[in-house]
Amino acid sequence: MIYDSGSVKERTGVGRNMGPKMAVVGTGYWGRNHVRTLSALAGEGVISGLVVCDVDAERAKMMADEFNCEWCTDASELSSMGVIATTIATPTPQHAPLAIDLMNGGIHVLVEKPLAMNKEEAVEILNCAEKTGMVLMVGHLFRYHAAIRKAAELIKSGALGTILHIESERLSVREPRPDIGVIAALAIHDMDIMKDLMGDTDADEISCIALPSDTQNIEDHAIIEMQFPNGCGHNPNGVTALVSVSWRSRIQGKVRSLRIIGRDASLAIDYLDHSGLWIHHHPNNAHGQEWGGFDAAPRERIELPLGEPSLTAELRAFINHVSGKNPATPLASGLVGLNGVKMVDLALCAARK
Repeated sequence: MIYDSGSVKERTGVGRNMGPKMAVVGTGYWGRNHVRTLSALAGEGVISGLVVCDVDAERAKMMADEFNCEWCTDASELSSMGVIATTIATPTPQHAPLAIDLMNGGIHVLVEKPLAMNKEEAVEILNCAEKTGMVLMVGHLFRYHAAIRKAAELIKSGALGTILHIESERLSVREPRPDIGVIAALAIHDMDIMKDLMGDTDADEISCIALPSDTQNIEDHAIIEMQFPNGCGHNPNGVTALVSVSWRSRIQGKVRSLRIIGRDASLAIDYLDHSGLWIHHHPNNAHGQEWGGFDAAPRERIELPLGEPSLTAELRAFINHVSGKNPATPLASGLVGLNGVKMVDLALCAARK
């Protein structure tokens, strides 16, 4: 174990009495975003200190120097460094052993999605959280996106009328990951969002077409159909949700979009936009000819002035749960993580048929 012994105040610029001391385990691409976000929250006084932990000592030290925080190479030392809560942003195969060891050591955890490699590991993590009483959250950060929360409110209130269908696209261009494909890496977000928008109701059926990448057993493009039960979205026939995910988006580049089609109005959400969403009005399932052609239905902007990046909102929520400021069950609880793993399993199984 190697770590910087400088005081929290010296290394972060905030004192120990301002909030919990946090850590990030795993400082790869997404772990770096955790470090950057928590460092900003330390600057607000939301947390009292930050430790970065990575088995690569050089990378850990470099990141600690960049963000002015402590560092170590062994997660088992975090407790002795005063850490009470950590995020886990390592490769997926390491999620279960790390989460279980840390919770058994008295540390609250937020585990990046997917929670585990399979549902058996996920159940072990949930059982450990229940046994230890530690807070367990999972990185389904889009549950904290202001536009998703507004969309869920509008669907529930009936403001859109009967929901006819929902469709999402999560596209990018990148080399396939070595541990998981696009279904577990990307579609897990969208399947969880669909479930969330349907009142956290399980889909009756999940079907999937997946295309293989050059990496064995790793898919890099998939289309998933979810069929939700009768009554969901005020629709007596149920709601169909379509999810498209890809690492092959060489034409469109990065796309993060969601469209919710109702009988009276529809919503268009860009996940990269945290300040609002668009609502298109078409009462009684009106068509283009009724407003003069084949253009989109008239729209208006719904501003969300308190919206902030989903990762910031998620980590702020984690801190509030850990500190006891919010005793309610987290929006992205361990059970949500387990259900995400189950949906991934169902989609992968359907793709293999």
